Formats: sequence, C-alpha cells, structure tokens
Amino acid sequence: MRQRKARAELPDQAGGWPVLEDSSVVATLLVGEGGEVLAANGKMRELLHAPSARAITAMNLRDFLVDPADWRAWEAVLATGTARSTTLRLRKPRGAEIVLRGDLRAAEGARAALGIFLDATREHQLARAVQQSARMEALGSLTAGIAHDFNNLLTILVGNLSLVAEDVRADERLFGKVKPARDAAKRGAELIRQLLAFARREDADVGVVDAGRVAADLEPLLGRALGNRISLETRIAPGQWPVRASAAQLESVIVNLAVNSRDSIAGKGKVVVSVGERTVAAAGRAGAREVAISVADDGCGIPPELRERVFEPFFSTKVERGGTGLGLSMVRWFAESANGSVRLESTPERGTTVTLLLPRAAEAQTDATAGTTPLSTLPAGRERVLVLAPEEGLRSTIRQILEVLGYEVRTAADTGSLHGVLRDHRPELLIVDGQLCGRGRAEWLERALADQGRVGLIFASDAPLPEFAVALGAVPLSKPFSLAELAKTVRRTLDAVAARPSEGTATG
Repeated sequence: MRQRKARAELPDQAGGWPVLEDSSVVATLLVGEGGEVLAANGKMRELLHAPSARAITAMNLRDFLVDPADWRAWEAVLATGTARSTTLRLRKPRGAEIVLRGDLRAAEGARAALGIFLDATREHQLARAVQQSARMEALGSLTAGIAHDFNNLLTILVGNLSLVAEDVRADERLFGKVKPARDAAKRGAELIRQLLAFARREDADVGVVDAGRVAADLEPLLGRALGNRISLETRIAPGQWPVRASAAQLESVIVNLAVNSRDSIAGKGKVVVSVGERTVAAAGRAGAREVAISVADDGCGIPPELRERVFEPFFSTKVERGGTGLGLSMVRWFAESANGSVRLESTPERGTTVTLLLPRAAEAQTDATAGTTPLSTLPAGRERVLVLAPEEGLRSTIRQILEVLGYEVRTAADTGSLHGVLRDHRPELLIVDGQLCGRGRAEWLERALADQGRVGLIFASDAPLPEFAVALGAVPLSKPFSLAELAKTVRRTLDAVAARPSEGTATG
C-alpha cells in the first residue's frame, strides 16, 4: 500500500525524474522510505541486471546493499530533505558488486529520495588493487626481514643436526630420531622460501614430488588439526601423481584448505582429501593430463557474492576469528606458479570443494628429504676458506662443517676485521653472508677480491643474487643449506677457481 501511494506521488517529468531515462552514463534510482525501489532509469536497470522496469520496482534497495550502513545517507535525506553526496555499493543478483558515486536529494512532491549516480566500479577496483599492492609490498619487506633471521637459525639447526646425524649414523635408533628433526627443519626452510616468493610475487623454486604421497603422509597431522568432531577421509587413486612443487609448499596448501574446511563446520562434519588424475578438455591443451588435489567439506559453504573475492589478498571471511586473508590467496599463487589453476565449488549449507589442478610432471620424484648422504661420500678438500658472517652461530656452523671435510677455515664477523684476516690467511675461497651486502654495490667486497687475486666467492643468501654479486662471479648458496649442499658448492667453486688461467698466461 505504501509503495503504491509513493508511486502515485512521483514527480512528473517537469520535476526532473524521467528526464534521465535515456542516459547511457548517469544511473538514477528513486527509493521510498522503507527502501522500496519506486523507479529506475535504463542505466540503473542495466547495472543491476534487471530485465524490465517492473522487475526493478519489485526490489528493495536494502536487500542489495553490501554494507547496511550505506542506508543511513538515504535516511538522512528522507528525514531532513537536505541533499548529500554518497557512495553506494550494491550486490547484483548473481553476486558481483558495483560501486556507485553521486548525490541524493529529496524527490519533490513525494516521500522518496532520488539518487543520481555514476558507475565507479572500475575506479574502486583500481584503488583496491593499488591498496593491495602497497600492502603486499609492506608484507614483502616485513617477511624479508623476518626470513633473514629465521633462515640463519634454520641454517644453524640443519647444519648441526646433519653433523649430529653423522656422529650417530651407526646407531640406528638415534639416527632414526635425528633424521626426522633435520628433515622437519628443511621443510620449514622451504616454507619460508615459499612465503618470501609469495610476498615478492615471484615464481617459487620447485622440484618434483608425488602429490599422493604428500597427502598420505599428512593424514596424521590433518587428523589432529581437524579434531574429534570432524572425520577425515583420504582418497588417493592408485598410482603415482608427480607434480612440479616442493613437498613443503603442497603440504602448506593442503593443511590450509583443511583448516578452512574445519572452520566452516559448526558441529560434526567430514573433510575429504582426494588425489587423482583428470584429462584436460580445454582448447589448446586437450588430452593433457592434470593431477587433481581437492579438499571437500560439508560445512556452511560460501555465499555467491563472496566467491569472487575469497582468493583476494587480505580478504577474509574470518575477521572476527583473526583471519589474515592470505591463506586462499597463497593457494592460488601456488597453483599459478606451478602452471596450474584452482577451482572452487560451493553450495550454501551443503559445503565447499577447492581443487588444485596441476600439470602432471614427466620427471621422477626429487624429494630432497628422501635420504641422507653419508659424510664419507661428500667432496672434501684442504684449501683455505674464509667465512664472513655477522651471526656467530652461522659462522660456527659453517666452520665446523668445513673443518670436518678437511678445509682450513678462518672466520670474520664484520668488514672491519676482514682485511687483517685476508692478509694473514690468504684464502682461496670467500663465503659471504648476503646480509652484510644488501642489494646495493659492496665496494669493500670488490676491493677485497681485487687484492686477493684468484679467489672464489660464494654468496649465501635467501634471495636471488644481487647484480653486483653476479658481476663479481659469485656462486649462490641458498639459505638454509644442508651439509651436502655446502660441501658440493664449496668443492665446485674451488675447482672452477683452480681451472682459471693465471694472470699473464698466454691464450691463443
């Protein structure tokens, strides 16, 4: 009744309302006191996907508001008759959002408010993208700072556990306890690398792992994470499912998805982790094989209007529970960095399934934690090596490993003591912690190398080699590194230095 009465009081064309009916730029909306839509022009109907004028007048504006607080501006105009500017975020029937900016004024001769808007959706999306980029840059800086310190700790941990493993290799019981601890530290290092790559939006370093094996090994951990009220089922199709990724990356994704599933289930429920294969039907890749890794639940599901946003960085449906909004964003980044994709299927009150589709790798598995290399099989030497690193634990760990391998090792904590050690020790190899150099030019290192003549340079860092290090011919050593990685890098670098022609040697 009230809506019919409001329509009867609509201003005529002289009042200005229908004059904008044919505008292709300006969207207009006439709304009554209760939020009922009394009229809208063609542009507004187009934005809201309303098929006709009759369809849009069956709507209530308040049902389409993304933020209920946006209604306050309309209430103020209806109550006071004073015009005001506002931003209006509306949810389309299929879930997508539009953002409108414009003015509200009281409609002449009717208890209604007239909104005259421009479509600002694209502008809003660009502003949000810039904001997300700034936040990702800040995250990258914060992550890098933490990762430097954490990688040093992991390097010390991995190195010393490797030395302990060598000491107890003959004792099967003790060795069986040390090896899992060392492997866990290496997995932690891979996770730090993944987080750094995500924050910097870089492609991750990958090997080849069996997705089925990773999922099966995770079953005990997932069972504890889900708790007693949620049952876990793991469905792994027979066969091997190699994909290009690291075990730590894939573990992180599966655990993240399982925890999201747990949080979506209010009472008792079920989570199913599946690994299998599917054949691509898309044009251009028809017939290619993909490994499908999915996590499904019977929880509350995701509303249609949120499905387009759940993979955005910093968007979270769990704000009240401390959600960061980075989990699903990292899932998508992981899939894309592995040349794959991620799909989400969800039905409110029935559950959600997230599926990673990764290209099946042709190579065999190369899981770095599959075995340990006996010290006796590693390359050794007797050359002089200088280790320059500000962290005492890192210096000590590298020194101990290299001394066990037979090298003559000296250490320095900073550039101030470097020249004296260089003069007295005359090293054939210099191992430098990248933290001392940053990304800019390190003139002190250039001078030190120039003074030494033929000397090798290893640059230990958790980031790609900076340009000045590449120019100096530095060999990268990614932190944290294992005993085997350090031994092989040192030997390879020293052999390369020995193979260089001496200064003054004639070449024809």
